[in-house]
Formats: sequence, structure tokens, C-alpha cells
Amino acid sequence: MRILEIGTGTGDKTIALAKQLRGGDMLLTMEADADKAAVARRRFAAAGFDTQVSVIVGDPARFLHKLRGPFDVIVLPDASGLRMKVEALLAPRGVLIRTNGDTIVVNDMTITEWLAHARADAEQRGLPELIPMLEGLAQATERLRAADWNDNADASTPFDPDDRTQDKPRT
Repeated sequence: MRILEIGTGTGDKTIALAKQLRGGDMLLTMEADADKAAVARRRFAAAGFDTQVSVIVGDPARFLHKLRGPFDVIVLPDASGLRMKVEALLAPRGVLIRTNGDTIVVNDMTITEWLAHARADAEQRGLPELIPMLEGLAQATERLRAADWNDNADASTPFDPDDRTQDKPRT
């Protein structure tokens, strides 16, 4: 698997992605800020990912044309304005993950839409062992959305100890 990430920062999400890498997989990440890239490189080495994760320091808009695709997964901040350029590097059936603050969009679908699509695909391909996992992820996604700041509080919403309007923890 080949992964491209635009915007390394200090490497938090890169390390989460790197944990999914196997044997010959690789992750290439681009960071415009040299200081952040240096911190990220040290963190990758400490986590044991320095042989599978490579950091390009510089403005991604200036370096994307030098990359050879295809990439199986590309992670891109929506605000970067690079969507069309990275889509050219995406493998057929590859996954483009766009981030915009707390919103994550996978191949132009929200997480909920993508999970429903993945469930239908698993059914079509005769992979019933994936369906309970996908249904569980869809339910967890909805519970997290409902629990977010107790906007939609009900018996299934976790207790928020900072919310003084709640009388007792919900279980």
C-alpha cells in the first residue's frame, strides 16, 4: 500500500496512518514548515516508522508534480486547494480522504455514507464477515455524532461531567 499525506504537522495523524502499514508499504508525507517536519521525523524514528515514512519538506503545491503515483490512499486538507492535482495521483479504486476541521469526507461521501456504501459492497461481493463490523462502525459514528456536546442528549448519550445541567451520569 502506498499512502500520500498532505500536511504532516508534528506527525500525530501520520503515526496513526503508519500503524496500518505492513511489510513493503510506504507513507509519503509533505509538510511546508521545516520545524514541524523535523519534529515529525524525530517522532517517526522514535515510533519505529522511519524506514516506512518519508517526509518531503516544502510547499506541496510546488512538489506534487514530482511525485509518481499511484497512491492507494491520499489524505488531503480541503483548504489546500490541491484536490485536482492529487486525484491524478490516486490509484483506481483508491481512497481520497479530505479533512476540514472535524469533518472527514471519504471519496466525496460522509463517513456514514461511505460505511453504507461499504456494507452494500461487502454484501455484493459475498463478504458477510465484514457486515457486523461495518454496522458497528456506522452505529458508533451516529452515537458519537449524537453525543457531541450533548446536542441530542438521550439515554444512550454519554455523561458530560462539564455539563452542569445534567443531574447524574447516564449509563
